[in-house]
Amino acid sequence: MRRLTAGLLLFASCLFGASGTVHAQVLIWSLPKDDGAWVRFEGTYKQTQSRPESNTGDETFEWRTELMISSVGRVNAPFEGTETPCRWVEFKTVTKANDLEKQPGPGGVYWYKVLIPESRVIGKSVDGEGIPVTFLPIVKGYRKVGARDVETVSERALAVYPTIAPVTHYSNLKEDPEEAKELPLPPMVAGGPIAVKVFKGSRVFQDNLSRSTNAGALWLSDAVPFGLAKFQVTQTREVKGLTASVDEFRRKSLVEVIVSAVATGKDAKSELPESN
Repeated sequence: MRRLTAGLLLFASCLFGASGTVHAQVLIWSLPKDDGAWVRFEGTYKQTQSRPESNTGDETFEWRTELMISSVGRVNAPFEGTETPCRWVEFKTVTKANDLEKQPGPGGVYWYKVLIPESRVIGKSVDGEGIPVTFLPIVKGYRKVGARDVETVSERALAVYPTIAPVTHYSNLKEDPEEAKELPLPPMVAGGPIAVKVFKGSRVFQDNLSRSTNAGALWLSDAVPFGLAKFQVTQTREVKGLTASVDEFRRKSLVEVIVSAVATGKDAKSELPESN
C-alpha cells in the first residue's frame, strides 16, 4: 500500500506542481433526481515500475479498487451572495490487495464529502457561452483518510485527484464516434446493457527532467446516477537527463486503472454524518 500511495503522490506532484490548481469535474456529470441515490464502481489498479537494468525486468503490482459516489443531503446554502439549492455528494474509495482476506492498510480508505451548487452541474465540459467548465465549485467540504479524524478542506473546487480517482480535467476532452454506443453492465446497475457516449482526453506536464501524461476515457450515460458509467486511465511518467533532448525521455512508471459501475441504489447514508 505504501508503494501505491507514494506512486499517486509522486504523479500528482508532477501533474499539478506547476499550476497549483486541481480540477475534477469529470466524476459528476449530473445529479440524480432522488437524494439517497448512489453508484458503486469496481475495477483494478495496476502500477508498473520500469527497471531496464534488472535481469528480471519491470516490477508490477496490482490492487483492487472500489469507488462509491452518493447523494447524501439537500440544503439551501449561501453561494455567490445568494441562498442556493445545493447537494451533499460523498465519495468513498478503497484500494486493497487482490487477496480478499486482506484489509486495506493505513490510508487505503478515503472519504471526501462536498456541498455542490446544483445549478453548476451542467453535464458538459463547455457551457452555453463556449467557456470550458474546468471545475465544480464547492460551498464547503470534508475529508477523512483511513483512521484519521475528519478534517475540513480548504479548497473551493472539487478536488478528488489523486486519492479518490485518477481522472483529472482534460481540456481536449472529445467524444470518440468510433467507440461502441452500448456498455454491458451487471443487472444491478440498470437492468443490463446501457446506451453510452465515450469521451477521451489527455493532459501533459513537462519540464527539463520529467514528463507526465494522464490519458483518460469516460463512458457517460443518463442511466447511471451522476452520469459516469465507466472510466479508464493510464498515467505515464518519463524521465531524462537535464541536458538530454525530449527524444531521450524514457518511461519510469506506468499506472493503469479500469473501473466500471457494478451496482446502484437509492438508500445512501453519509458515512461522515458529523461533518454536516
